[in-house]
Amino acid sequence: MKKNLLKFSWLLIVALLAFTACDDDDNNDNGNTNPDVPQVEDGFYLKGAATALTNLNSKGMMKVTRNEVTQEDRTELLEIYVAIKKGDEGFNIVEVTGSKTKTYGPGSDFAVVGEDARDNDEPKVDFWRGSYAETADKFTVPENGLYHVVIDKELKKVVVAPVVWGVIGAATPGGWGESTQLSADFDLNKMTFEKTDVPLSIGDYKFRYSNGWKIILDADYDLGGGNKGIKVNTNFGKALDDLVPGGANINNSVKGKYTITMTWELGKSYVATLEKTGDLDAKDYSNTELGFVGAGIIAADTVLGWDVTIENKKPDVNNTTYTWNWTGIKVTNANDGSFKIREGQDWNGVVIGYPQVTMAGDAANNFTTNDDGNFVPNGEGTYDFTLVIEATTETYTLTVNTASGK
Repeated sequence: MKKNLLKFSWLLIVALLAFTACDDDDNNDNGNTNPDVPQVEDGFYLKGAATALTNLNSKGMMKVTRNEVTQEDRTELLEIYVAIKKGDEGFNIVEVTGSKTKTYGPGSDFAVVGEDARDNDEPKVDFWRGSYAETADKFTVPENGLYHVVIDKELKKVVVAPVVWGVIGAATPGGWGESTQLSADFDLNKMTFEKTDVPLSIGDYKFRYSNGWKIILDADYDLGGGNKGIKVNTNFGKALDDLVPGGANINNSVKGKYTITMTWELGKSYVATLEKTGDLDAKDYSNTELGFVGAGIIAADTVLGWDVTIENKKPDVNNTTYTWNWTGIKVTNANDGSFKIREGQDWNGVVIGYPQVTMAGDAANNFTTNDDGNFVPNGEGTYDFTLVIEATTETYTLTVNTASGK
């Protein structure tokens, strides 16, 4: 009798082990019983023979990103940067829900956005926009390269845009008017965009791709609170070691020649670096006319705006020290009013914001800044301004005093 009980016990243990093994083999981490679906979380994935993502892979998962209109995450707006080979192999977007998948490709209206159809802030290259549909038809691209793929789950729209990174801003050779392009060799897993010996002055800058700031998926979508539109950022800011889509301007505090890199690696966050490679000669500001521009300046009882610079003046010169004086400048913070000091009537020359200067004077504490590096008054007032640039060290001092009798 004891032998029979012992034999039965062993048989029961073997049966339980066999059941457990079968259960482990048939299910993935999401309880997925479909052996054709790898163990990935629910979500949207990019997959295709023209990419390194030939199977469903966590590196191919599209992530929530910011709506450029509010610079806040929009749950329905997803993006991924991915290297894609030209040709017919292409790629699809796959939605995974438990053991079920749906495969999406281009809808009937998915097409290239030509130059005439682009907003001025969109990339200055051909990109594609339209609907996506449940189909095995593939998205394809005409050239090898890095691409930004974006979908909005609510709108059922998709964007595919070629990515060539550059830097733009007051610190860069082209100012805020023109990007300095970086270049990279094509690779499916990792690409480093780079340019050496780029002259950078004191000033702010951002990274942006293909000479654009954003791509519009829907210009009229009502977000509430007076905000309209669904747009994806095509620029990065905030900090070199903490890049954020649409983030604040990055400040360069040491002038010089730099090697600039922007590295994309599949499944990882972007990494950017600046490495100083040389010094710059002191800049001659003798003929540099500077003035005020922005919605924080009141001229002739009217808010100035961002198109016209006023009070343009050349400096007083003492060797390598340059001094500009302005009196009776009226400022306001109404309706997010702010301003910058700008050369001439465009954004291609010297542009100075709050992070670039050392504030001084009895009204210095009446100003702060924002994500664009502007001067932001704490209210309405009239002030005298003195800007001193010491060109050898490239140091800026802005003295602000309450105007006489004010």
